[in-house]
Amino acid sequence: MTACLADIDLLDLTQFTASREHAAFAALRDRDAVHFNPEPGGPGFWSLVRYDHVSAAVRDHARFLSGHGTQIKDRRAEGHGHASVHNSDPPLHGQLRNIVLPALSRASVMRREERIEAIARELIASVPRGQPFDFVDRIAVKLPMMVIADVLGVPPDDSAALVDWANLMSDVRATDAEQAEAREALYAYFRRLSAVKRRKPADDVATALVAADMHEQALDAYFMLLTVAGNETTRFLLTGGLAQLSRQPDDFARVAEDRMLIAPLVEEMCRFVSPVAHMRRTTSEALDLYGTAIPKGAKVVLWFTSANRDERQFADPDRLVIDRRPNPHLGFGQGAHFCVGAHLARLEVRIFLNAMFDTISAMELIGEPVRLPSNWFTGWTAMQVRWS
Repeated sequence: MTACLADIDLLDLTQFTASREHAAFAALRDRDAVHFNPEPGGPGFWSLVRYDHVSAAVRDHARFLSGHGTQIKDRRAEGHGHASVHNSDPPLHGQLRNIVLPALSRASVMRREERIEAIARELIASVPRGQPFDFVDRIAVKLPMMVIADVLGVPPDDSAALVDWANLMSDVRATDAEQAEAREALYAYFRRLSAVKRRKPADDVATALVAADMHEQALDAYFMLLTVAGNETTRFLLTGGLAQLSRQPDDFARVAEDRMLIAPLVEEMCRFVSPVAHMRRTTSEALDLYGTAIPKGAKVVLWFTSANRDERQFADPDRLVIDRRPNPHLGFGQGAHFCVGAHLARLEVRIFLNAMFDTISAMELIGEPVRLPSNWFTGWTAMQVRWS
């Protein structure tokens, strides 16, 4: 291993904030595909960065476990209580997943298409034309917040509080105490909402979860997962995808002219952005991983953001190829842990893009978007744009 590779530290958030991580991942894919990273105060972790390696591991639920946590740091968003569907292994994972699958199926989310379109058009109408505005603050934060609140059955006036709690829970810089405070506030809110849904059932996910008669801690964990995942990932997918599309004005014009390109564009945005940059697993046994000995109980981090830029799998990986087919990206994961909200995220972004292209003909970036200091999510905190 060269000194350059040995110096790559995937816990160094500055390279992500500066959008330099893809150069590091390209070097690792070529010369150090099973990379060990020291961890202050922890045992360190191994990283998988090639598409084939990540794809194989994410589908191998016997040897790569989620139940010990899916963050690099030894902590779970739901705390030390009942495991969420996210941080569990079979058979518990399947039992938890099946509870919400009907409510988030393609048929179920399609019934909300009219409501999602109304939310999207309202937000688009609220921003200026010909003047700079912050796309993140005015649209990207609000759209998924309003949609997931509607899907969950949260009153619209309460949705902003959900975003605040979700932001803290997904912030890799937040202290354990800060996250514990946000977690307890979110749990208390959803316990009150659950009591309402028991008295007055409705056509929403909260009612479906309450009807499953889960233990209170399991219900807490479920609401936590849906709140964080439902807000963060769609926000980042839309922001990062449109930032790149605006850098490719000819492609922007092509999509505006041919709306049949929107479906493949959404998939390509998911590949290009990789809103969830990584997920951690823990080995259930000692492994020989592509020539590297990995002990039992080791942390193995699956870098989706690197796999989705692997030139062995994707031609021209650093460009947004709006009509890329096939596109077997890992943006929603694979296997048993495939994103349960994928149908909703795809529908949400597709509806927004159609509504946006109905309204504007060009989108100009005013400076570079401001990256979220995180190696867990590929996100942005601000993006000044001008619509015309």
